[in-house]
Amino acid sequence: MSTTQPLPNNSSENVVLVDLNDGVFRVVLNRPDSRNALSREMVESLMQALDYAVAEKQVRVIVFAAIGKAFCAGGNIGNVHDRLAEPVGQNGRDPIAIGNRFYGKFLESLARSPKPTVAVVQGAAMGGGAGLVCAVDIAIAISGVKFGFPETSIGLVPAQILPFVAARIGIQQARRMMLTGERVSSETAFRIGLVDYLEQDEHALETRLNQVTAALKHGGPKALENTKVMLRTLFGLREWQEQGLSEYLDNAADVFAAQLRSEALEGIEAARARRTPVWDCVK
Repeated sequence: MSTTQPLPNNSSENVVLVDLNDGVFRVVLNRPDSRNALSREMVESLMQALDYAVAEKQVRVIVFAAIGKAFCAGGNIGNVHDRLAEPVGQNGRDPIAIGNRFYGKFLESLARSPKPTVAVVQGAAMGGGAGLVCAVDIAIAISGVKFGFPETSIGLVPAQILPFVAARIGIQQARRMMLTGERVSSETAFRIGLVDYLEQDEHALETRLNQVTAALKHGGPKALENTKVMLRTLFGLREWQEQGLSEYLDNAADVFAAQLRSEALEGIEAARARRTPVWDCVK
């Protein structure tokens, strides 16, 4: 494996590292101090890396991985007051909705990638991080990983990730996990299909990744691309994928913004104070 390096033309101080070796393009989340939280800078870097990989002819497979104890802790709520103070843009749209929608645009691009995508998950994948896992074609996890969608527990909604999670694990499993905020083990995640492979140690994880990428590279590039399109547009879903999904995520971003400006203020404060939120105090 060649050495990871900053993203080409990246000005965000190595938030994401990339590595191209024998057709496999690794995109490595590189903010372990924040548990690789999905800051605007992180999402911009992920989008740039994905665009680069899709355009680069040498890339056959795109792999998402992370440095540190967590794959991705999800959205960044540490700067909530700064976000609340942002002025409304010229189009009159809530800036919180615009920021939330930006991650959804990345997930849409990821799901539409003509090249196969893989996630290698360690530590924890929460909220938007688990959503990223659900949006790739194949997910591999090491034993001990925790997965969860804790948004409702702090008064938020899993706005941009919900369709991708439901597509991977089914509506009822998504309903259960998202409404309860339950965190599940890697074994449960494997059982319900949130991940496709579960390995017991790092050596087995790397071995499995090499097997999966070798199998993907063996396929015809155009055949893989066309198969992905056919899978996305099964059962009359073409119109949904081409138009309905974007409209759904636009509306979901507005709901997210409304929640962040209301119930989530109490939820986030309670989480920081390690107490139970008092929802009836929210106006």
